[in-house]
Amino acid sequence: MYVYVISKDGQPLMPTARFGKVRRLLNSKKAKVVKRCPFTIRLLYEPETRIVQETVLGVDTGSKNIGTAAVSNGKVLYQSQVRLRTDIKSKMTGRRQARRNRRFRKCRYRKPRFLNRVNSTKLNRLPPSVKHKVQAHIDEIEFCKTILPVSKVVLEVSQFDPHLMKNPALISEKIRHWGYQKGFDYGFSSRRAAVLHRDRYTCKICGAKKTRLEVHHVVYRKNGGTDDETNLITLCAKCHKDLHDGKITPDMHPKKKKLKHATHMNIIRSQLLKIYPEAVETYGFVTKENRNHLRLPKDHYTDAVVIASGGRSVRLNDEIFYKARVSKGDYQLAKGIRGEQKIPVGKIRGFRKFDKVRYYKSEYFIKGRMNSGYAVLMDIFGIKADFSDLPKGQKTPKLTNLKRLTARNGCLCTREKITRSTA
Repeated sequence: MYVYVISKDGQPLMPTARFGKVRRLLNSKKAKVVKRCPFTIRLLYEPETRIVQETVLGVDTGSKNIGTAAVSNGKVLYQSQVRLRTDIKSKMTGRRQARRNRRFRKCRYRKPRFLNRVNSTKLNRLPPSVKHKVQAHIDEIEFCKTILPVSKVVLEVSQFDPHLMKNPALISEKIRHWGYQKGFDYGFSSRRAAVLHRDRYTCKICGAKKTRLEVHHVVYRKNGGTDDETNLITLCAKCHKDLHDGKITPDMHPKKKKLKHATHMNIIRSQLLKIYPEAVETYGFVTKENRNHLRLPKDHYTDAVVIASGGRSVRLNDEIFYKARVSKGDYQLAKGIRGEQKIPVGKIRGFRKFDKVRYYKSEYFIKGRMNSGYAVLMDIFGIKADFSDLPKGQKTPKLTNLKRLTARNGCLCTREKITRSTA
């Protein structure tokens, strides 16, 4: 465990494990606490020497999780694992549906307007879900630079070829030169015509041919399904209607996984290398070989340690900072279509959602609040805390029994001890 130190002018210094000296500095008012997690102090005097060692920051980029680790002089000074948001698209879809519903009810005679959103027409614009993932990488890198004297950044980035992943035959030199130009839709006027031709104009449920045919999404668009040919099948009009009405439930599954995360990783790589041109680029197969050589378990933060150390043996840290990105606020003001029941958006008994609190000597985050004065608590992974073993009256935490440690933030953080097997 380390205490991170910042100089009087805000420059990061080397962290320290001398907790007694840190306690004396705080008691004598020569330093002050600026952050609880990770615990960081700021000196209120100018030290005699300001010697810092070379610190390498390794980043294991990802579409769902980010691993970071800082290594200096053969020791791991910092390691974290960040869980990214996956609810942005669904929330924007819900907002769009509510907005259209509201305008139909209250502004039904308003003249329609199109292309009136300036942000959607910007050059090189990123979708909000992808923009969040890129910004989360940047925020974690910049945060590490505020508490540690980072001198070099090493990024493990991945390049994916979606065409090759969909059609492995493109690896052949005989097919490569023309295969990328002649995809599934080549020679057809639309994706629908290509799917009908692939299925030989036959319903995949009842086998009807000489009838009206329709193209059906196996995974609905509202559930994240795509227009990829593996997610489309041919159905007759009768089977298509019965399927949507719930009269038949055929066993249908798309053949291949979605390539959404591969596309996101390509975007994240290009954006990070554009913002950090001096960063060193490495790849996953190099990290895997080095991790196996060091006999470390597979995880995002251990990959980051291997990336930062360059495959050399280091003294591991016994603590990790788990982080989770959440929305900065709850902006829904009311629920219900007609009644529009108001939702409390302010504090309840001094607490907001996602506040970090202490309850019975353990740290939790507020998952939900009740006007009656009770709360639902969770851990950093979003798992609801279970207090069924506590005495009667304490199974549901009261807000008055909670102690707030940190106010709501866009990035939740907690410190955990790492238990390693001795085998």
